[in-house]
Amino acid sequence: MATVIQFKRSSTQNALPGVSDLALGELAVNTYHGRFYTEKNDGSAAVVEVGSNPTSLTINDALTFPTADGTSGQLLSTNGSGTLGFVNAPSTGVTTFKYDITGNTTVISGSDDNGVTLAYTVGLEQVYLNGVKLVSGDDYATTSTSVITLQANAVAGDVLQVVAQTSISNLVQGFFTTVALTATTADQVLTSNAKAVIAIKHVIVATHATGGTHAAEVLLINDGTNVYFVQYGDAYSGSSLFTLSSDMNSNNMRLLVTPANTNTTFKTFQIRMQ
Repeated sequence: MATVIQFKRSSTQNALPGVSDLALGELAVNTYHGRFYTEKNDGSAAVVEVGSNPTSLTINDALTFPTADGTSGQLLSTNGSGTLGFVNAPSTGVTTFKYDITGNTTVISGSDDNGVTLAYTVGLEQVYLNGVKLVSGDDYATTSTSVITLQANAVAGDVLQVVAQTSISNLVQGFFTTVALTATTADQVLTSNAKAVIAIKHVIVATHATGGTHAAEVLLINDGTNVYFVQYGDAYSGSSLFTLSSDMNSNNMRLLVTPANTNTTFKTFQIRMQ
């Protein structure tokens, strides 16, 4: 007849054995949770948990994991002393809102397709309709910090995106734009920013099928009324592909470009100072 070997045990929820309950190396089980415990001694006696469903987890006596989950989007972080915990992911200050348009509308506001409510800093937003960047004042109005009003209807099937600077810092990096200009019309708008951005450094690259490549750096500033810029570091493979000018338009500081050739593509990277 088989012999049943039983360990010290308890069926009480969260009951734990103490040092006085176990001999060195002896096992005990909590049958409510299915957790085993044993006594160890590394100079001082202690009861430790063993098994696959622990109430707490420590690896190598060095890393202690949290006993509860964090919230959606949080990251696991260390305090530098072996204790891990959940923390909020650092904010980039930039949020992209996406709206799949289901009917004719000019007003973009409220929750986007991901349930995130539109919010932005006026003048630091970029709006795209079906991948084409719109121009503030010409194509849309920044009605408030939570509403974008289009000058013409978006229709069912359109996709509108708002890339929003949601927090202001002294230095904002990473504003990248690209646009293909089909004409040589003077003062076609290259970029447009609120005058609250007092200085912008641009790296501009123009490419043309036969004209080659032209790159330049530009520093653009304003005093609240007037706009000033300096162009330097020009390099081109053939000849100059553009000239630049600037103005203040509808409370926006603008850098304007006049292409030397039709069908010229412009790419810019900007570093903005508040």
